[in-house]
Amino acid sequence: MMEDVAVAPARILLVDDEESLRITLAANLELEGHTVLEAANGEEALRLLEKQSVDVVLTDIRMPGLHGVELLRRIKQERPDMPVVLMTAFTAEELVDDALAEGAFTVLPKPFDVTHALDTVLRAAAAPQVLVVDDTEQVARGMVRALSTVGLRARAVYSGEEALASLRSGEYDVCVLDLVMPEMSGPELVSKVRAANLSVAIIAVSGHVVPEMLRRVAAQGAVVCMTKPVPLRELVQAIARVRGRPQQGLQGARI
Repeated sequence: MMEDVAVAPARILLVDDEESLRITLAANLELEGHTVLEAANGEEALRLLEKQSVDVVLTDIRMPGLHGVELLRRIKQERPDMPVVLMTAFTAEELVDDALAEGAFTVLPKPFDVTHALDTVLRAAAAPQVLVVDDTEQVARGMVRALSTVGLRARAVYSGEEALASLRSGEYDVCVLDLVMPEMSGPELVSKVRAANLSVAIIAVSGHVVPEMLRRVAAQGAVVCMTKPVPLRELVQAIARVRGRPQQGLQGARI
């Protein structure tokens, strides 16, 4: 059974030169009511995209001819906001780092858990946003503009209370959070997010070394910590990586 993902039926383009994997993933997605288009290589995928509209692309990286990262780049030229999830058995290669930095939704390492892979594709199809939380408006707005240059949808808010209200909407799957803020600090917001059981990945950033705050957010589990100023490439990579994490305790068949 798939993880519970609140999305409408999606149109998914599945690109992989391995036919058996395409058959397995397509069958599982179609059983859940989604429409799957298949392509055996990047060139075929581009031809399909010229004629068909889709909500998300799931593609292997290593393919003959046009590889998956080049396919990502070609798609982003025409549709910067198109979610693209990549798959690869070569997690250490330079192409993976490039894909993470160039706006891929995430990269799934092969072999992967089928349930988690399908959940990730459907979350990508829902086009979630990144919430940027910083009490300095100029900083928050600048980060949103920077993320938009690689096709990531983002919105800025300037307080913990406003952030918590936004996160409860379910429109966001990642929160980039300044740790040091007046009224409600970053660690306090993380605590409230966890208490509300919101499915949001937290990336905590700070221009100050605040060991106590870092310990407090780290103790609340799976929080990525980064130091300001955060280079755009590293931030985009961090967002893609947290989007690819399976939910705690998720198990299932691997392919």
